[in-house]
Amino acid sequence: MSLREKKKIETKNKIFEVSGRLFKEKGFENTTVDEITKEAGIAKGTFFNYFSTKEALLLYFGEKKEELVYDLIENETMKNIPTKEKIKNILICLADSCEKDKELTKLLILEHTKCMQHSCLGPDECKNSLYRLNKLVCASLEEGVGNKDVKSSIDVKMVADIITGIHLYSLIVWLKSDGEISFSNSISEKIDMLFEGIGK
Repeated sequence: MSLREKKKIETKNKIFEVSGRLFKEKGFENTTVDEITKEAGIAKGTFFNYFSTKEALLLYFGEKKEELVYDLIENETMKNIPTKEKIKNILICLADSCEKDKELTKLLILEHTKCMQHSCLGPDECKNSLYRLNKLVCASLEEGVGNKDVKSSIDVKMVADIITGIHLYSLIVWLKSDGEISFSNSISEKIDMLFEGIGK
């Protein structure tokens, strides 16, 4: 890697680090590009070399966060544990990540939805965390059928869709709540109930 490429990565990481702190301290709407560039020690033009808008930076922030979470999730999928526990661990890992910063989660979902409505995301980018979650759950269920701890008569793809839907619905309910609901507890209870029907 050349010195110039290293410098570009360092600058982008600095913007990422500073913006994340400011978003948490002041909120997304109250944080300006001027404040980010001042804190990061870069020119405003340099910021726009990396991100076309503050919203684009937020989406990048979400992508980086998702990468970290899915690294943890993939470790869960490698464990030799019952399918029910594996799927619960995957969903609880996602829920815990959201619960660490509820406001940021709200912003990311809102911005991602806006981008999809305005077609500013390409087909690959539309394969977001729900798509990734669905694939992981589907693979875990298929493994569970093979291990005989999930009924062989189930439609694996349909059950994966149901579990993904449960995750999304629980996320929306939690985001709209005033803090009295635990996202991770809610999702755990629903998976327990679901597996009473599909487990062995």
